Amino acid sequence: MIEHGEQHMGSPLHIPEDLLTPSDLAFCLPVMLWALGWSGGPDDLLAALPHAKPDVDITDLRNTLAVLGYPTRTVRLKRGGLDARGLPAMLLTPGKAAAVLYRDEAGQVLRYDAASGEAVPCGPEKLHGTLLLVEDAQVPSARQGWFAGMARRFRGELPTLLSIGGLMALLGLAVPAFTMSVFDTVIAGHSPDTLPMLVAGAVGAILMETAFRVVRQRTLLRIAERLDRLVTNAVFTQLMSLPAALVERAGTASQVSRLRDFAAIREFLTGSFAIAVLDMPFTLLVIVLMVALGGWIALVPVGTALGFALLFLISRAPMRLAIERAARAAQVREALAVEALEAVRTLKLGRAEERWTERYAAAAAAAAVASARVGTLAGSVLAASQALVALSGLAAMVTGVLSVLNGAMSAGALIAGMMLIWRVLGPMQAFFMMLSRWEQTQASIRQVDGLMALETERPNPLEARMAPPEHGAITFHRVTLRYLPQSEPVLAGASFSVQPGQVVAITGAEGTGKSTLLQLIAGLYRPQGGLIRIDGHDVRSFNPAVLRRSIGWVPQSPGLLYGTVAQNLRLARPSATDAELRAAAAEAGVLEAIEALPHGFDTRVGDNYSGRLPRSILLRIALAGALLRDAPILLLDEPVAGLDDACAKAFTDVIASRRGRCTILMATHRPSHIRLADRVLRIREGVVEEVEPQMPPVAPRPARAAIGASVAGAAFAHSTASNGTRGSR
Repeated sequence: MIEHGEQHMGSPLHIPEDLLTPSDLAFCLPVMLWALGWSGGPDDLLAALPHAKPDVDITDLRNTLAVLGYPTRTVRLKRGGLDARGLPAMLLTPGKAAAVLYRDEAGQVLRYDAASGEAVPCGPEKLHGTLLLVEDAQVPSARQGWFAGMARRFRGELPTLLSIGGLMALLGLAVPAFTMSVFDTVIAGHSPDTLPMLVAGAVGAILMETAFRVVRQRTLLRIAERLDRLVTNAVFTQLMSLPAALVERAGTASQVSRLRDFAAIREFLTGSFAIAVLDMPFTLLVIVLMVALGGWIALVPVGTALGFALLFLISRAPMRLAIERAARAAQVREALAVEALEAVRTLKLGRAEERWTERYAAAAAAAAVASARVGTLAGSVLAASQALVALSGLAAMVTGVLSVLNGAMSAGALIAGMMLIWRVLGPMQAFFMMLSRWEQTQASIRQVDGLMALETERPNPLEARMAPPEHGAITFHRVTLRYLPQSEPVLAGASFSVQPGQVVAITGAEGTGKSTLLQLIAGLYRPQGGLIRIDGHDVRSFNPAVLRRSIGWVPQSPGLLYGTVAQNLRLARPSATDAELRAAAAEAGVLEAIEALPHGFDTRVGDNYSGRLPRSILLRIALAGALLRDAPILLLDEPVAGLDDACAKAFTDVIASRRGRCTILMATHRPSHIRLADRVLRIREGVVEEVEPQMPPVAPRPARAAIGASVAGAAFAHSTASNGTRGSR
């Protein structure tokens, strides 16, 4: 039997209930991972769950499994239809708690019931509901592309959509057939008795066609929703998994535009274009019927198709060029806007708002001109297509009239043929107009494929990796790093070693690479030459996520994400208890400051709320998060530059108390911190050299005082009074 709280070798993980709202899905998730043979720990699981959302729904569960390397699909399970070869799987039955189905070593099917917390043998013939199965993640070939491989996952929906399209095409013939029968039979044959039967048949066909249209639209919307969820999650996960240097060089606006590219793809593939593509195969059926009705009139839609093809070839090149220019102009405009918003204080202090506004106005004007060019071309193509449709209708009418005069077709057949002509020309024009946007969609698909083809930090789940470092020994051997290939090296052949438990101060002028050196240790940058070892192993041999969980990091400019203070602290260690949060905050000297906030650790921050807190409080919250990990390596990046002595003292106390327990590297100019170091490394012109440290004066260590509580409380209260009360999310 498997119980919620049980944890031993070979059993599911135990997740504290104060970190995850108890529910059937929450209980099933660790059991499902255990049955799959997942080797991660509680922190790995909690880190994969949505931030600032304690409860888990089915979408969150599927996304979490996908992040951990287990994409899923749902299938309908009928009684007696379970294939045990696909287990483990999650069973969702309406009105019952979720359950996990798996097989034991003897091959017997067991059912873990989230309601009882027990796993018992079950009869597969009695199971029914929806199965959540794990599918193999297929790596698309280079020719196929990532997005094409993702789209292939929906090929199972194609037969249903084509069947619906075929039925709609047949039912759509009812009205023309009704019209022809009325003219040729009811009127010409003076048979009014058949009219009610014909009307009933036509009305029934119209209602059935409408029902099929609704079903098809709902199917397309369901595909769009799944495509949106799968692709946007995959694209965002890819962005978060790229090396930091690559993301920073591309810029915020460029990365956001990649997410926007997919929105255009989804609209194209699941909107009017999809409907037109599904309708096109059945135009042949309509043309065959037109041949049976009047012969030569069937040549009109064939000629129209050739005209659309010629128009597409003529407009393709100028439309592609116009779209590319418009995209580049829009990207320049968005980049200027994002840059201005990120540096608004600098612009205001430099009184550069007017100059930047002029630059943005010029970029916006260029984007507007380029967009207008696209609109002009699109309008011209639309006008030409409408003229072609009108001429086709006129040609069909002339051809039909001549056929009626020659006795080749009846008047009723002519009217029915015209109705069929318009039924063919409408989808044909829609297909052509959407096809004119194909170049733009192809460019977006290439952007997404290019992004997904980039090498990430995320290792293959099956690839063996080193265990996390435990001692904190660091070695640089002839390390060379350039931000760009043509730029001067930030580090040129840097070599040094740090023993476990040492305190090392890194000094140097501004911009010499102190922060970069710390980021190299954390694996955020990859050197172009040389080797970095931690505990004797190459940094590249570690899973980056595992390595960074073994490193405490305090940045120079800390920030808080949207959520509570406790949720922000648990980003460093998701499984930390409330008592551990309080202990880390106390050691960082920020406990009283947090407790002075309106709701203590449950106070919402982020979403402009963190701007209400003093920087000294934000720094010590970041320090508390770093201490929460109790990692063998602690990196401090200019943490107290420009702040008061009280905040500096909190860091000094931590450095003194952690000396010997972990390896501490701090980029700093502060003499009081440099005097605490066992060693001092100075970076100058890309070279790392060791200098003699200054011995600290002998003095008793003062007791640590938790400071800043009144400052944080007053700042938060004053900002709330000034800006108005904002409801928590």
